[in-house]
Amino acid sequence: MRKFVVNVLLFGILCIISIYIVLKMTDGYSDAYYLRFTTPKQSNFIIGTSKAAQGMNPAVINKILHKELYNYSFDISKSPFGPAYLKSIQRKLSKEKKDGIFIVTVDCWSIYSKCKNPNDIASFGENSSSVGEIEQVDQNPNFQYLTKYMSGNYYKIIFKPTVAQLHENGWLEVSLDMDSTSVARRTKNTLVEYKNLLSLYQFSQVRLDYLVDTIDFLNQYGHVYLVRLPVSPKLMDIENQLSPNFSSLMQLPAEKSYGFLDLTSKNKLFRYTDGVHLSKRSGTLVSEEIAHWIKNSERDTDTKHHKQQ
Repeated sequence: MRKFVVNVLLFGILCIISIYIVLKMTDGYSDAYYLRFTTPKQSNFIIGTSKAAQGMNPAVINKILHKELYNYSFDISKSPFGPAYLKSIQRKLSKEKKDGIFIVTVDCWSIYSKCKNPNDIASFGENSSSVGEIEQVDQNPNFQYLTKYMSGNYYKIIFKPTVAQLHENGWLEVSLDMDSTSVARRTKNTLVEYKNLLSLYQFSQVRLDYLVDTIDFLNQYGHVYLVRLPVSPKLMDIENQLSPNFSSLMQLPAEKSYGFLDLTSKNKLFRYTDGVHLSKRSGTLVSEEIAHWIKNSERDTDTKHHKQQ
């Protein structure tokens, strides 16, 4: 009997060790969000939804700014502006330095709500998402995430999808066929989805206020730059229908920041995988443009500061 119990214990220990080893194999191919909750706390951020997650490559920006920006963007269901996203940002931020660079990307979807009362915080969908519920955002392995948000998808740890890869710096690299037929098909389907959202989304003053609160918080640790990323002209039409006064809504956030760069005037210059998200090549070009804009802004700020002294 004693030998049986010992064998059972040994078997159990081996099973636990095996499971631990498999879970440690979770990487950027296994899940599109997991690594954001396992990497260390960061001093420089890219903030936003999936437009920023896919369209802004920190590696490109870091070479120009000589900083280590981290892409802490998710998607419109997880990271619209609100208390959940702000708390997650606060948890992820390393508060040791005060010279950070923070790129906060904005669009109408991140200040609108898809609920009956757009200002009812208790009804915000992201509250029950990983962004709203994960408290340890720099734990590796992150068992809270693995048990709750990877459940049913553990096979992806071994049999890894290859379309999307979340890099250690937070950039979500999506590799799709970019031939005209594939792009047209994806764009058509995606735009139908966004048109259907027009009747569901409503402006949220609370979310706009939390955008301002997010900027105020990050300003304590560096310089915040506001950016509106380019989108396809057809999606721009949809966004204009949803929020025709978006530019005026950005007046206060822009005043709180160190600058606001609206790239939607250049929508036609870039390519998109589905009408919403920048292609990898276009994402590189946009990342470079934003980085040079910030570099020039930082230089002007330093010059002005020295003159005042």
